[in-house]
Amino acid sequence: MEQIIRIKKLFENFNVLNKQIIDQQAIAVVPSRKIANLPISDLDVEEDYIFFCFTKFTKTMLAIQKLIELELFEDALILTRSNYECFIHAKSVVKYNNMIDHLVEYKLGLINEKRYKYVENKKGRIVRNKIVDIANSKEFDFINQIKSIAIKANEKITYEYIYPYLCDITHCNLITSAYYRDGIKYSYDKVNEQAKFNVLLWNVYFNLKFYNTLIEAEIFEIDELEERVLDVLISDSLKLLKVFEQEEKKAIKQLDELTGSTERDSFMNYINVIKELKSNLS
Repeated sequence: MEQIIRIKKLFENFNVLNKQIIDQQAIAVVPSRKIANLPISDLDVEEDYIFFCFTKFTKTMLAIQKLIELELFEDALILTRSNYECFIHAKSVVKYNNMIDHLVEYKLGLINEKRYKYVENKKGRIVRNKIVDIANSKEFDFINQIKSIAIKANEKITYEYIYPYLCDITHCNLITSAYYRDGIKYSYDKVNEQAKFNVLLWNVYFNLKFYNTLIEAEIFEIDELEERVLDVLISDSLKLLKVFEQEEKKAIKQLDELTGSTERDSFMNYINVIKELKSNLS
C-alpha cells in the first residue's frame, strides 16, 4: 500500500507538469510555416513530432487517471502500452539520425502524398519494411515496426521486459486471465491491486524517461520550465528507484524461502529484470 501511495503521488504530479509543458511550450511550428510559405527545417519537423508524441502521451495519461479512479486498472494498462509506443517514437527521433524521415516523410508519402509505395516480392506480396520512391524507383529500408523503433530509441530492455506484459494484457492471453477471475468465477468488477501497482509504476517510469528525452532533445525555450523538469528528474527518479529497491528486497526475501530449483530460477530472473530496469531508468 505504501508503494502505491508513493507512485500514485508521482503519477498525479506528472499529469500536472505535463499539461503545463504543453500549455506553455508545445507549438506546432510546421503548419503555420507551411501556410506562410516559409522554409521548414528538419529541426522544426523533429520538434513538432516530439511535442505531438508528448501531447498524445499526456492525453492518454489523463485517460488512464480516469480509469484508475474507476478502478479499471486492466484497461489503464492497455492504454499504457499506447503510451510506451508514444515514448519510443519520440526518443527514436532524438537517438537515431534520419528517424524522422521514417516516422513522418516516408509515412506521409505512403498515405497522403503518394510519393512512395511498398516494395512487392516476386509473389506480389507487400514487404512492409521496404519502400520505393515512385519518381526514381529507388528502394529504402522502412523502419515502422515497434521492435525496430524501440531498438533505434535504445529501449531494447523495456521492449523485452515491459512491452510483452502490456501486449499480454491488451490481447486475450490466458496468462493474464487471473486479472479477470475472482476465485473460480470470471468477474468484470474484481479490483486487482497488482494491476493498480503496475499501471502506476510503468506510467511513472515511462513519463520520467520521456522527460529525459525532452531534455536531450534541447527543445525547451522557457528556462523555468526546463529547470522544473530537471528538478523532477533528479528528485523523482530517486523516489522511483526506492520503489524498485523495495521490490528487489521483497523478491530476495521470497527467494530465500524457496527450495525448488524452478521457482528459485524464476525469482532470480525476476530480480535480474528489476536490476536491468533500474539501470535503464535514465
